Amino acid sequence: MDAAHVMRSLGRMNDDQECFGFWQFAAADPDAVAVIDVDGTQTTRGALAARANAVSNALRRAGLVLDDRSAILVTNSVRYFDWVLGCSQIGVHAVPLNFHSVPDEIAYIVDNSSSKVIAVGSSLKEVADVALTSIGFEGTRVALDAADGYVPYADFLAAGGSGAPDERVNANAMLYTSGTTGRPKGVLWPATPGVTPELAARGGRPMFARRGMSVGGVSLVCGPLYHGAPGSQGLQALNWGQSVVLLDRWDGERVLQLIEEHRVTHVQMAPIHFHRLLQLPQDVRNRYDVSSLRAVTHAGSGCPVDTKQAMFDWFGPVLYEYYAASEGFGTSIGPNDWLAHRGSVGHMSSDGAEVRILDDAGEVLPADEVGMVYLRLPGVSESSYLGDPDKTAASRGADGFRTFGDMGYLDADGWLFLVDRRTDMILSGGVNVYPAEIEQHLARHSDVADVAVIGAPDAEWGQRVIAVVVPVAGVRGDDDLVAALRAHCDAGLARFKCPRTYEFRVELPYSGAGKLLRRELRDPYWA
Repeated sequence: MDAAHVMRSLGRMNDDQECFGFWQFAAADPDAVAVIDVDGTQTTRGALAARANAVSNALRRAGLVLDDRSAILVTNSVRYFDWVLGCSQIGVHAVPLNFHSVPDEIAYIVDNSSSKVIAVGSSLKEVADVALTSIGFEGTRVALDAADGYVPYADFLAAGGSGAPDERVNANAMLYTSGTTGRPKGVLWPATPGVTPELAARGGRPMFARRGMSVGGVSLVCGPLYHGAPGSQGLQALNWGQSVVLLDRWDGERVLQLIEEHRVTHVQMAPIHFHRLLQLPQDVRNRYDVSSLRAVTHAGSGCPVDTKQAMFDWFGPVLYEYYAASEGFGTSIGPNDWLAHRGSVGHMSSDGAEVRILDDAGEVLPADEVGMVYLRLPGVSESSYLGDPDKTAASRGADGFRTFGDMGYLDADGWLFLVDRRTDMILSGGVNVYPAEIEQHLARHSDVADVAVIGAPDAEWGQRVIAVVVPVAGVRGDDDLVAALRAHCDAGLARFKCPRTYEFRVELPYSGAGKLLRRELRDPYWA
């Protein structure tokens, strides 16, 4: 596929010469702040561009070529952008590693991705050493800080020089899926010769504009950069000429402080972050000025309608939502459209993707009937699961449509509503039960701080519905609360949807990006 075709498929920009994309912004104003690190250290665009160029040149000197991979294991830091930007302009795919992972998980991804170079932060050297030793890693190890047995970062960069590399080719990072079943899989988008970073940035501009992005301002990244959404947000912010503020871990009040302190204009969150912000005491919520916000973007999991409405009431009409995955993009919805179609994740044609709802036999379902959501991106090169053609084939239907594994429906006007993940669906007594519906109902009870619904084996029903509940502070998880929740469900849900068992926890497991780790709750029942 040539560069011109890529531009047509991603969305045509007008042919003006306005500055756009990180590299152009860096050349136009090298003294502008690009990144404000976790400790407050500021890095200018010019300094970041010079280091990223040096990474590009050093990787080429190390022998990396088009579509090769290079791993990075670092906590939220400007070093992440050094490395990923350096990889991305020479056709090399950065492979961000989860810094919460154990050695076996890191070893698997480094080995599976065939990464030839790995960059490691000093605080993560011990876990990296165990992982790399276990697979006999023979590539280059670069220490982002001082570390024995690694090439020092400064030495690695000095070998390449800070000039722009020749023959620049854009490459996306290769992200690994969360692994609902089995080992995670790398999602590979092959680099396209002739597509420069500037061309790629302009090609994606219309889609990101529909997600609330605008030129200039300050973007807050409050999730881990190794995860697709926060990492993409940070890179897109640089492409849109924004300064990026990094947070090392979620802290609701700290988020509000940073929004006020830096006059943050853009931020991406997950629904659990909305939930946690809304649980802050009212006096804390009122303490901080959030009027600078232009766009609060969210994705990653379904957001309860009541939760999102409460955020609208607090932050104003600045909430943007999109439906996408590492494997591809789907739909977007802005504030006004959501308020008119509450609960939707966008129109079937909002981002250029075609949407179908199919039954188990692959037949197209009519409006308002729940089935598997399939999307097709006309003219766009397809991603694949690295080294797993069977899984790649299983994700695709007829005529180029593919699924991310979500269940949903289209209404009569073409608005898409998600119901649940196919893998989360509970089959009880031969009837499909969707945990998200039950969770949203239970979350409305005043004594529930958080809730997850799972299915467990049942000799009579096939699966039984279990609710795992975190009570609000000061409420005991006891028989009285069980009785109250049963009555609440009986009054608002069909009988077969009502949980048969209630468990109480102090907290639920979430990933650093705010995704519920439902598998951790479910696996003990299926062992």
